[in-house]
Amino acid sequence: MSVHNWLGLAVAVTLFGNAASASAYVRSRTADSCNPIYWQQSCVYIQPDSSFVPDMTGADVERIIQKSMSNWMTRTTGSYFKLHYLPASGPLTVTYKDHLSVVVFRTGTKFCRPATDSSAQVCYDSSAAAVTTVSYINKKGDPSDGVIVDADIEMNAVNNQFVEIGKTLPASDGRNQTDLENTLTHEIGHLLGLDHTCRLSADPACLTDEKGQARQLCDVIEKGRLLSPAYQALYVTTMFAVAPQKDIEKRTPKDDDIAGIAAISPLGKDPNVCELPGATTSSGCSCEVGRQKPSSLAGLLLTGLAGLVLFRRKRRASDAAS
Repeated sequence: MSVHNWLGLAVAVTLFGNAASASAYVRSRTADSCNPIYWQQSCVYIQPDSSFVPDMTGADVERIIQKSMSNWMTRTTGSYFKLHYLPASGPLTVTYKDHLSVVVFRTGTKFCRPATDSSAQVCYDSSAAAVTTVSYINKKGDPSDGVIVDADIEMNAVNNQFVEIGKTLPASDGRNQTDLENTLTHEIGHLLGLDHTCRLSADPACLTDEKGQARQLCDVIEKGRLLSPAYQALYVTTMFAVAPQKDIEKRTPKDDDIAGIAAISPLGKDPNVCELPGATTSSGCSCEVGRQKPSSLAGLLLTGLAGLVLFRRKRRASDAAS
């Protein structure tokens, strides 16, 4: 199984460089064949864990999650893909086996996914505001190579006090005051199949933007944006990997972000099937998609991690077997 974790948004100090690859979306790709990853269904269901966080009411958290989903859905008119919301429940587990995209707030002393009977504890960079885990089929040469089977979002409430910028803020408790909608909109972009529009470190040679250009360093773009309109346009994309504190720019997907979703799931190629976790097969977008079951995926899945990082620019990837 291949697991990709994207540690997303960071604050940067940068050097000016070549703007050749600016203004272009980047799709996440498989580890072995470097094929773009994609959902083989028409929609995904997102559900938050009902434990939430003490900084916001449950009603506010649910409203903001739905708003973050809407930020993508109301703008991606060139895509068939839909996000559906399920009311909070719990406790929910981050696992590829349920085909449910959960949103979980991690609290305590370290930003970690707790151990379960089948998996060890996984800890993340404390500078990450959130981590999205995307599980996809990683089988070079197979027709299903690159198919996403699950994606989950973990919010770092250990180091971040999630707030709603623009509203009256609570007193700071020493953690980063981080806009929840801004963070979630970025993470949902990863869930949909997008990677960062800049790089925090070295890239695989095949990981390029849609123009075939290598991604520029985030540092270079951030400082270069003062001199380059192209860099400025790239800097404000939702999928840019770095951002200042209390940023809200990522709430609104830009043209590049939207073009990426249209490329992943273009109108005219709608499979007209979608899985409602735990439901029986039915017609329309609340039906079960015909795909491999977890038992047949053993050894084929890769999980990737990506997300939003504040202050320190750091990207982490891990491979986990399930």
